[in-house]
Amino acid sequence: MDRIEVETYRRHRFAALFEGVFGVIIWSTPEITRKALDAPILLITLIVMAPAVTQTLAIFVAGRIAASRPRRLIRTAAILGRTPLILLAFFSRDPWLILILITIQALASVTIVSAWNSVLRTNYTAPNRGTLFGRASRFQSIAAATAVIGTGIWARHDGEAYRWFIPLAAILGVIGCSIFSSTPLRSHEKAAPSAVRLSSFGLLLDVLVKDARFRRYEIGFFLYGLGFMALATAKPLISVDTLDLEWDVLLGAKAIPSICGVFLAPLFGRWMDRIGPPRLGALSFACLVLYAGALALARGPVGYCVAEGVFGTAMTGVLLIWNMGPVAFAPGGRAMHYMSVHVALVGVRGLIGHPIGGVIAAVADPRWVLVFSSIAWLAGSLVMASLGRRMREDAKNQGPKGTSSWAT
Repeated sequence: MDRIEVETYRRHRFAALFEGVFGVIIWSTPEITRKALDAPILLITLIVMAPAVTQTLAIFVAGRIAASRPRRLIRTAAILGRTPLILLAFFSRDPWLILILITIQALASVTIVSAWNSVLRTNYTAPNRGTLFGRASRFQSIAAATAVIGTGIWARHDGEAYRWFIPLAAILGVIGCSIFSSTPLRSHEKAAPSAVRLSSFGLLLDVLVKDARFRRYEIGFFLYGLGFMALATAKPLISVDTLDLEWDVLLGAKAIPSICGVFLAPLFGRWMDRIGPPRLGALSFACLVLYAGALALARGPVGYCVAEGVFGTAMTGVLLIWNMGPVAFAPGGRAMHYMSVHVALVGVRGLIGHPIGGVIAAVADPRWVLVFSSIAWLAGSLVMASLGRRMREDAKNQGPKGTSSWAT
């Protein structure tokens, strides 16, 4: 690794500790509101929809991020979007306020995610990108696991403890972004992103129409996302209502995917560098089908924890290709544009997937959502496998010149 990679990885690893805590607590908000406040299905659906739907704004902010200093934007967006969550320490019993503040932080996350990944794409060289991201993810997973185990035990002994979870996580989230915003940038990359200036929808069409490989990659991700978001709406109902899990299991079980990430993220990162995002995506989406089966068979805490282990294995790969896959397709100087399109499409599938999960959970047993999700995940896996096979064939026909190592 060169000096820039070393400096980037050092800050990335440290910031990941704080981001791990913030992310897992925000990810637990639907379960927290259902368990503590008995939030209705409509509110649960809106809470899980908010972060996804706001991602459509990524294509609107892409130009500004590309033409600005991404490190400064990370810090500013974190302060503006995450600091208001501290209010929940004083107004924790208003689930609609929770929805509003979660939406505000989701809006800020559009900038944070796009700018953060742009810095990583700029500073990490292609042969090391997946490996270094996987190593940093290990620290993020350790922090996340520790956080949910601790909060679960705390809530088990103090029924009002939940009111402090999100405010404390918000403070740590701002600290994490501040740390990462000090990352130095490669000088020759600073001005590159501003070379392409397109309108928001022009950017979407330009990327998806002109790049057939990336378009197929996003189709595979779209299918995966439909299943994932449908289940994200129904899962709090399965864990809280159907299985009646206590706080320590409800939150503590979320440590299992994080622990899987501790051990598997570096390995999967190396795999991604070798076999590429499409093939790793095909395997990860197929593993989610196994997860759906395990969750459907769960009848108590043990079965639920086993299912979470399968989920953690799958999502370790999914998170890698979600963050690093789009930038691997991007030509020089267009990482921000590709990532913005990728993030924006999260919102499109969120508008579809979350309501599907909410409707099925409202009119039938929420476990029926698992059937829909399994079909979507299997279809996404097949698309990714087809893309990986096509890219290998193209690489063989074109020869090694100009091709990525994982395309051969």
